[in-house]
Amino acid sequence: MFPRVILKGTMIKKSQQKKRTSPSNYKERFFVLDTQDLKYSERRPGKRPMLKGCIELSRIKCVEIVCADVPIPCSYKYPFQVFHDSHYLYIFAPDNDCRQRWVRALKEETKHNNLVAKYHPNFWMEGRWRCCHQSEKLATGCRIYNPEACASKKPLPLLPDPETELPDPGRQMVIALQDYTPMGDDDLPLQKDQQYLLVNGSHSDWWSVQNDKGDIGFVPSTYVAEKIGSNFDRFEWYNKHVNRGEAEDLLMKEGKEGAFMVRDSRQAGVYTVSVFTKAPGSNGEKNPRVKHYQIRQSDDGQGAFYLAEKYLFCTIPELIHYHQHNAAGLITRLRHPVSQGARCSLETADPSEGLGSQKIAHPLHSSCTNWPPSQT
Repeated sequence: MFPRVILKGTMIKKSQQKKRTSPSNYKERFFVLDTQDLKYSERRPGKRPMLKGCIELSRIKCVEIVCADVPIPCSYKYPFQVFHDSHYLYIFAPDNDCRQRWVRALKEETKHNNLVAKYHPNFWMEGRWRCCHQSEKLATGCRIYNPEACASKKPLPLLPDPETELPDPGRQMVIALQDYTPMGDDDLPLQKDQQYLLVNGSHSDWWSVQNDKGDIGFVPSTYVAEKIGSNFDRFEWYNKHVNRGEAEDLLMKEGKEGAFMVRDSRQAGVYTVSVFTKAPGSNGEKNPRVKHYQIRQSDDGQGAFYLAEKYLFCTIPELIHYHQHNAAGLITRLRHPVSQGARCSLETADPSEGLGSQKIAHPLHSSCTNWPPSQT
């Protein structure tokens, strides 16, 4: 009896890098899911497709979306993962609906397999998991895996609870640090640099915000910054009780170009960016050291923050986000946030805490996922 075809379509796959020397590349492939295998082929004009890979469904241990916090380097921007044997296959769909169809179908076909108890919601990159920073590729995941769940099935966001809303709920505004594309019906899209009303910010990972049309939905808390206020504890780069010497020790120990942190200066209400660099000195030789930059505010009455005067920002998270992508006067770009203590929890807290009695399941991101992205 021939296997029944369930889905087929063109997507992009990332090389599985089964060997340490394998290149990291992205190639368009034609995928076919049937009741026995997941196959992908290279289409060649005028010729029969060439089979490039085949994964028996019985070998699959986990299928889940990837909560990417880095720029996607290919034209399709919606990744999901297939963990089989001891390998991770990253597949990129052209849109969220397509991704959800494939994830849902693959989960349905593999839900009775010998599955993992926990999975990694983010990418394996540069020798570590971006979600929990473990450096062993086959390390146990940091998020509980639910083979029955699909990210698209989530309840609508709650209206603000009178007992938990902000002291001044009418006018607390946040600014979007980055565009955000909803991954479910209860999310709200964000447009970079736009302002939103903060409806409820009591949960560490997910905040409820309202746009100028009155629509309310969830957004990752690290995608936005309070227009007024200085609560940076949710950002991995912030180290409140670290002095200059301790910062230098931590960053020198990290030893990565662009490793950085933001810490309190001796002067109350002032913050310093400390960053590690190996940039050559005056003699042309590498000179590992830590540079310190005080975050200043303009004196034009606007109170904008800056490290280099030409680049002014309404909030400190906006400033950090910009310099994670542009050196712009600094000795190096801010590449790798460093924390004195681990901020990652192994399991995501329930976003319903502090939002009333109704349960809200929002499984897309863990508190290990950091934004803004750090590029390499």
